[in-house]
Amino acid sequence: MKTKLAIVFVMIASFAPGQNVSYYGIFPAIDHSAGLSKRFSYNVFIFDALKPYKSTINGFEDEAWSFYFYTEAGLSYSINSKLSFTASYVYERQNTFNTYYRNENRLFQQLTLKLPIGKAELKQRLRFDERFVQNRITREAPLTHRLRYLAGIKTPFSDKLYGFAYTEFFFNTTPGAQNVLNENWSAAQMGIKLNTKNNFETGLLYVGWINNAQKDMLYQFYLQVTWVNNLDFSNKK
Repeated sequence: MKTKLAIVFVMIASFAPGQNVSYYGIFPAIDHSAGLSKRFSYNVFIFDALKPYKSTINGFEDEAWSFYFYTEAGLSYSINSKLSFTASYVYERQNTFNTYYRNENRLFQQLTLKLPIGKAELKQRLRFDERFVQNRITREAPLTHRLRYLAGIKTPFSDKLYGFAYTEFFFNTTPGAQNVLNENWSAAQMGIKLNTKNNFETGLLYVGWINNAQKDMLYQFYLQVTWVNNLDFSNKK
């Protein structure tokens, strides 16, 4: 059975029809950004979703693997102290080291609004993805697109310790898509400020995908660990 989401769904549909599937793993990430001027900054975000154990689905031996490797590079413009616009390029490879890997090139544009609520900060983000997902059979990569909405909150617990949580919904906007709402990412994590340039964050990340028209689910649960690095090249006084 073919699916537009990922080749891994073909495997799940072939070996475990009509059922939900759960994976557990580790989600290492690097989040680097730097100010270039008063208005402009850039960011680089890299992660890998790792399933570090073997499992069996209806008799099918599923090896430990790198589920998907993701790289993002973007340029942001601060419209004011609360609102910013970002344009980015993304390369993603699913089933990274397997013969049934799938490549995706993506562009996105987003607006991010950050509002103070007492000592906490409310973040809302609206992103539009233009996706070029490779079809391994035809070698074509037709344009598809989707809209994403994220809402999250970050709050300090001390001068060095903070916590944050968010949820993000993915809406297919391509005509004829099987499911309009087909993906959700949610997290609850803690962070610690190591120094003025580096933070360390860790906590739980949930990723849910709808596999097919029958709405069978792929549930992913990760322990995310992120190195956050923030530099300033703007020479601000």
